[in-house]
Amino acid sequence: MYRRRAARAVALGSVVAALSACGGGDDEPTSDDAVRWDAVDPCTLADVATLDPLLTADVGNGTPVEADERRSCTWGRPETLNTVTVTTTDSAAPDKPLRIIEVLGNEGRALAESKYQCILEFTTDSGTLLIDTTFGLDAVADPDTSCNRSVPLAEHSLTLLHWA
Repeated sequence: MYRRRAARAVALGSVVAALSACGGGDDEPTSDDAVRWDAVDPCTLADVATLDPLLTADVGNGTPVEADERRSCTWGRPETLNTVTVTTTDSAAPDKPLRIIEVLGNEGRALAESKYQCILEFTTDSGTLLIDTTFGLDAVADPDTSCNRSVPLAEHSLTLLHWA
C-alpha cells in the first residue's frame, strides 16, 4: 500500500515537473516570440476596427511602400489629408518627443501632436513602430486634438508584433 502511494506521488511529481518545465500551459508571449520589424507586412498591423475611428472615408485596403530600411502601409485618402500610415523600421527618430504615452507597457514618443496630425513612435529590441495619423477635415469636427486617438491602433499593432 505504501509503495503504491509512493509510486503515485513520484509519478504525479514527475508530471507536475514536466508541465512546469514546459511553461505549464502559460499562453503569455515571450520576448522570443517578438516579430522583427522587417519580418512583418505593416498592412497586417491594422484592421477596420482600429482604422475606422481615424478615417472619415471608407477604410479600404492599405497601400504598401517598401524601402531598404523601412516598410510602410497607408490607408485613407491623401487628397482629403486624412490618412493613417503604419511603418516598421530598425531605427528610432532622433527627434525629442513632445510627450511620452505609455501603451501596453511600452514607452511611446509623441513626435508630432496637434488637431491635424499625430506621430507616435515605439522602439523595442525588435524594431521601431511608427504610427502617423493625419486627421484632415475631421480635425475641425472632433474636439480630441491629441495622439490619444491613435492609442487603440498602437495597442493593436504592438500586440500583433508581440512587442507588448
